[in-house]
Amino acid sequence: MNCPICKKETNVSRRCEYKYEILEDKKYFDHMEIYKCKNCDFSFSNPMPKIENLNFFYENVYRQVNRPPYWVTENDEDSEKRYLENKNLNYLFYLSTLIDLKNIKNIYDFGAGFGDLGYAIKKKFPNVNLFCTEHDKQCSTILEKRGYKNDQLKNINEKFDLVITTHSLEHLTDVDVFKKFYEILKPGGLVFFEVPNCPQEYFSGRPYDGPHLLFYTKKSIESICKEFKFEVSRIDFNSYSFDEDHLYQRESQERYYRIKSGKTFDSFKQLLKKFIPHKLIKLRQIIKNSKNIDEMNKLGLFTSNSGDNCYLRGILIKK
Repeated sequence: MNCPICKKETNVSRRCEYKYEILEDKKYFDHMEIYKCKNCDFSFSNPMPKIENLNFFYENVYRQVNRPPYWVTENDEDSEKRYLENKNLNYLFYLSTLIDLKNIKNIYDFGAGFGDLGYAIKKKFPNVNLFCTEHDKQCSTILEKRGYKNDQLKNINEKFDLVITTHSLEHLTDVDVFKKFYEILKPGGLVFFEVPNCPQEYFSGRPYDGPHLLFYTKKSIESICKEFKFEVSRIDFNSYSFDEDHLYQRESQERYYRIKSGKTFDSFKQLLKKFIPHKLIKLRQIIKNSKNIDEMNKLGLFTSNSGDNCYLRGILIKK
């Protein structure tokens, strides 16, 4: 088999067995293993699931209540306030320290979810136009209310100043989406991304891989940029350590099976509080007291550049 990035097979070898998030997911993902390209430091699943199975999974299964990870499916009755959640404020602060957001006119969010980040930017800069691709029916309803134009990427013809994609790229079957990103960006346009960071430390203790299919590292992102003619503005590490993330995953997975068996688990939210970084809690309080995005620029960059952190994020520039 060939590496999805460099398209070569000479440096590809089996890495490990694929671990399913929930055993029932095997009917959507079949039997897979994980392979690694030593040239790109990129790992990927093989064989890839059938597209029709993936479409059904993400449209009907992925956001079912109580599936792990818990934050994906936790119901929020007041969707208007979702953009003020800790994770989104983290993104907003990161971007506002690196990008002059007032010059952003068109934003495209790939795998938008509820579109929290673009919506937060638009709250400050109302003239921003929001576009996205999101298949989930629950999310699509909220995206429409927030002013997003939701369509398949292949149908997007506008040109954009900023492409957003957070925790979506790892769900794809290849990396060719970067070619389309390049096509829809204006000259000098930007891609803001965040994906799980997957060096050896990730694979050593992870409870499950699913439903992720692609596994990125800093080197693999740099290889993608070389292949698709992007310039790296910066790449950073962020969020919890691998040990903390793996513990969180195990607890959310165990919670699912407890609920399925009829048992309850009341202390899960208390567990989560242990793993919300102190800086993130403090950041939320500061931003809640801020009147606009510009004030956040005075706070300094919120990024932990430790290679053992479980998320990888950065900004890419169309040359």
